Amino acid sequence: MNTSLSAAFRRRACLAAILLALSPAAAPAQELAGDAGDRPRVRRFLDPSSWLRRSPDARRRFDPGLRLVRQDPPEPDLKVPAADRALGGGDPPADGTDQSSSSPSSTPDDDSPNDADSTSAPDLDVPAADRSLGGGDPPAASDSSSAVAPAPRPAPSTSSGTSGGGSSPRRADITSPAATRDIGGGRPPASRQGAQAEAARDRPDAPKHLMDLLGYQDSPVKVHGWIQNSYTGNANGRGRSGENVGVWPNHKANWWQGNQYYVVVEKPAKLGDDIDFGFRLDNLFGNDWQWDYMQGLFVNEFPLNSFAAYNPAQIYGELHLPILTEGGVGVKGGRFYTIAGYEQVPATARPLLSTPYMFTFGQPFTHFGVLTTWHVTDKINLYNGAINGWDRWIDIRYAWGYLGGLSWTSEDDRTTLAMTAVWGPNQFPSFLPADQQIYLTGYVNVPSLAGLRNPGYWRNGRTFFTWVGTHKWNDRLTQVVETDQGWERAIPGLGSGARNGAPRDATWFSLGNWFLYDFTPKLTGVWRSEIFWDPQGARLQNKVGDQFVGDRYHEMTLGLVYKPHPNLWIRPEARLDWSQFHPAYTDDSRKSQLTLAVDAVILW
Repeated sequence: MNTSLSAAFRRRACLAAILLALSPAAAPAQELAGDAGDRPRVRRFLDPSSWLRRSPDARRRFDPGLRLVRQDPPEPDLKVPAADRALGGGDPPADGTDQSSSSPSSTPDDDSPNDADSTSAPDLDVPAADRSLGGGDPPAASDSSSAVAPAPRPAPSTSSGTSGGGSSPRRADITSPAATRDIGGGRPPASRQGAQAEAARDRPDAPKHLMDLLGYQDSPVKVHGWIQNSYTGNANGRGRSGENVGVWPNHKANWWQGNQYYVVVEKPAKLGDDIDFGFRLDNLFGNDWQWDYMQGLFVNEFPLNSFAAYNPAQIYGELHLPILTEGGVGVKGGRFYTIAGYEQVPATARPLLSTPYMFTFGQPFTHFGVLTTWHVTDKINLYNGAINGWDRWIDIRYAWGYLGGLSWTSEDDRTTLAMTAVWGPNQFPSFLPADQQIYLTGYVNVPSLAGLRNPGYWRNGRTFFTWVGTHKWNDRLTQVVETDQGWERAIPGLGSGARNGAPRDATWFSLGNWFLYDFTPKLTGVWRSEIFWDPQGARLQNKVGDQFVGDRYHEMTLGLVYKPHPNLWIRPEARLDWSQFHPAYTDDSRKSQLTLAVDAVILW
């Protein structure tokens, strides 16, 4: 009995001794050594005072508001044995102090510099053989006495070439193809969407925007635009029609025009490591509404050539997906400017007031659909999408076609090549009314067929290719070359001069060249020349007698872009047009025309 009591007493005494040894009261040196976060887990658990409080390090680890990237280890004291170090399994003596308290890296709030005599913490980013701790020896270039902190990683850039809410609105680069601009369906290569693009926006000659003056430069939603007015004189006179044939958008002879009173509301989608959303709404007021007309919206709502008119030139949402490659994939859905060709509808997206035949009569202006841009590399973009045709609004009867292409930019950013393909039905399921004010280019109005079903809509497709190359020969001279090819099957009415529905196939081809030379930062000279083949007369629809006739149209334009202020553009131009075979100008009485024009664009 006594033996049993003695054994039980010894077991209880041993248990009490163990508990006493593990408790904080039995190790006051541990309390002096630092906070509870540095003590063994058992001791923290047995200390009730630690249950309701967290150490500064623990708060830093668990507080989501503090974005601590890395916790540096405590500095070891190489003057004491390994058993007395706080690094590893050792423990400092009871009369010692916490070694981490002398290390600047363990106290983020301490701004004092390192002591010259203190030992540096081990660098966990290099092999053990290159650390000054233990038997290793750092290379001479990485000696702690001369080490240089690594450069921070740049912030992710956005689609507008910025990395924050304070970015400038997106602007068109007129030295690049439409496919590589970020104002419509296109996207610039990833190499032009970072600090390089932001630096271009911070140049002294960059325009200042109204949002900046009002103090809203940091808003993620941008509101900006421009006002464009022009005057065009025709050396041949006005004629009965009053038209400058082939010259758009300044098509009125000897006439002032309020071309574009343009308002953009946009939120660019950021290009980074996260999914991001954006949108863009372009509002076009002024005479150019009918130039950028789309079938199915506001039909006959505004008088022809009226200034008081409206066109929602673009309305789309966009999405950035960080998938497949480092640049990710961009998606745009809605109505957007085409990626085909070089020149575009906005006044700030072309070097001259007037546009060439190849753009006005040979290409689409806008599409409605979905377009993706895959940044295959930082220099290559791949475009793929589905559209309901050329320049038309929503109609469930429309068949879907294809829009796609490829763009490549050289390593030195001096050369860019872009190819675009557009395919699909581009007639209409039913023939359009006979009394419309405007018909899309390529549509032949046959009054006797108005409202009837078009049996060839589904099978009579249109195929179109554009090829654009740009090259910066030096810091002053940029050259742009574009060639287009188009085909369409069985256009109703083309074979009969619109007297009946007799169909005819059509083709058209073009070649254009631009030289842009910067005389000074404020003055740029522009020389454009082109030739446009319209063999069946489907695009310009010039008639001789009661038949459409084909022709070859030439155009040469000399102009200037003068910017006395970053927010003001003045662009005078002299343009000569001529047809090769048939009179086409001044009421079909002449084979040439000379126009002198000037416009002023005020950016806000």
